[in-house]
Amino acid sequence: MPDIDNIREVLEQVHLIQTRLGDLNSRLRRGPVLLKNQEANIQKHTGKLDTLKAEYQTLLADVKNKEQEVDVHTQTIARRKLQLQESKTNKEYQALQIQIQTDEAARDVHDDKALEAIEKAERFALKFPPVEAELQKAREIYEATKKKFVADKPHIESEIADYQKELTLEECKMVKEFRDIYNRLVRSVGGENALAVVVDQKYCGGCNHQIPVNSLAHILAKKPITCSSCARLLYVPKDFQFDKG
Repeated sequence: MPDIDNIREVLEQVHLIQTRLGDLNSRLRRGPVLLKNQEANIQKHTGKLDTLKAEYQTLLADVKNKEQEVDVHTQTIARRKLQLQESKTNKEYQALQIQIQTDEAARDVHDDKALEAIEKAERFALKFPPVEAELQKAREIYEATKKKFVADKPHIESEIADYQKELTLEECKMVKEFRDIYNRLVRSVGGENALAVVVDQKYCGGCNHQIPVNSLAHILAKKPITCSSCARLLYVPKDFQFDKG
């Protein structure tokens, strides 16, 4: 049968177990959340790299277009030079020379533009290594986190199961008037927030609200008292000294 005389020890032990369970469940929840955040980080760096690649392809296409323009003028010049050799009159010869000079000038302009486009693309390519390094690092962090979580999860779940069994045994030791309040709080705020120890002889350990003297007296008289601020079920530590002043 539950013993009212040891209720302080029972509440303390239940609170300790609930706190440990809270920590373990938090670790269990934190793993997937952390992995999800890291996946988002990978996607961010991947998106940044994809954007750079698209911009780079545009620059390469511009280089190709300008080089093609140079090739067109080069081929035109070659064709005109052949025509020059086959010219029949001096007038035709001079006209072809003028056309060749014009084409060569145009080719030189396009050649300069092609070189500028190549240099622009080469400068832009320098943006890739830092972003690729960031992406690689993000992937390595994700894999390390995933590996650790996969390895830790069975141990955490095993600890939770052990503590849950221990908690059930301790909860059975509560007398009904305490257990009813405790169960209601567990349902409404969770086990970790159902209890609070009195700290510094007069403050709620959950919210730091000052506990009235008459409430402390009721706690010492083994009556169930909840904090008027956070509603936690209160208990006193083993070394508690009641100061009525």
